[in-house]
Amino acid sequence: MEYLASLVLSIAALAVSAFLAYKHNRLTESGNHLPLVLSDFKTSRRPEWLPAQEYILGKLASEHPVGRSWRDLPPDARAHVDTVGIFYDDLGKQVAHGWIDQDVVIGSYGMPIVYLWDTLAPYVYEERRAHMPNFWVYFEDLAVRAAERPPDMVYRKLGLRSRPPRHGAVAPGSAEQLTGTSRHSGNTQRSGQG
Repeated sequence: MEYLASLVLSIAALAVSAFLAYKHNRLTESGNHLPLVLSDFKTSRRPEWLPAQEYILGKLASEHPVGRSWRDLPPDARAHVDTVGIFYDDLGKQVAHGWIDQDVVIGSYGMPIVYLWDTLAPYVYEERRAHMPNFWVYFEDLAVRAAERPPDMVYRKLGLRSRPPRHGAVAPGSAEQLTGTSRHSGNTQRSGQG
């Protein structure tokens, strides 16, 4: 009986050790990709990011009708398209290979991934047909994932909370809020101090 108990305990310890080793390995793999992920997030904060999105969603199709491939776009249009397309293709690689959780990307960038893909898809598909069959496949996969799992689903899963404006609240960034001072009756003494 003691032998059986020792065997069960040994098997349980082995299973726990294997599980912890697996988790540690996954965390280590993810950690090795963290600098790449952070670099990608910085890209979407660059000055050319918003104008590129605005151009694609607002002007691309009217200035350059569908039927052209990506490489047939003039340099200025292609610069905007590349800013967005290369970014989302690279981000899509990280999601597809499991280096970053898709919920992080979808929660951060949301439905614009889908809208931008839908606008660029005709140019990308023409590029694939004429020149490169796998052009921006990761961007397309990311758009499919974002369409299937919209940001609201991600936010609900995370249990994100909200804090709506409060009636009579001090304006954000006011001196009173930032310094903890009171302006009532000319008192500029820090609150909480005697």
